[in-house]
Amino acid sequence: MADNRPAYVQKDCTLFVDKHARIGQCSEITVPVLQETVEVMRNAGMIKGREIMMGYEATTASFKETALDPKMLKLYGIGPGSTTPIIAYSYLEDEDGVEHTVRCEMECRVKTVDMGAWAPGQKAETQYDLANHSGRLFIDDEELFAWSDLEVSVAGQVRQPGRRAALRIG
Repeated sequence: MADNRPAYVQKDCTLFVDKHARIGQCSEITVPVLQETVEVMRNAGMIKGREIMMGYEATTASFKETALDPKMLKLYGIGPGSTTPIIAYSYLEDEDGVEHTVRCEMECRVKTVDMGAWAPGQKAETQYDLANHSGRLFIDDEELFAWSDLEVSVAGQVRQPGRRAALRIG
């Protein structure tokens, strides 16, 4: 494929929640955003501040459905420490027809259920906001990202690899 042609164009997606397919129900998925937590430091002799990475922000996810499905609504309020397995799947296609798969596996807790505005003759949506505790992102079955409360890895390389040993964690 020529380098200047579109590749990895997302064409479709779906969701599995607690091992149940949401095909035809889910209208939008937002997967977790991996974001560094930074502090700006300006020590003696520095004429400007410098961002220092201190860790990572808490990860969240969300999805919308056009359904008002009781089994989905019952996921709200599951006790502390309980999580629900959620997997987002996506279909990608290059301009030359090469197909790709994406899978984002997440362990989440449903923290908000917003049943939105109801109006006759209008599509209604239910928004689910999730606290995300851990996950992994794969493209074509290659793990690109993995995250948990204790570490983040990119392409199999753990960020801050000496941290666990220094803190005597596992």
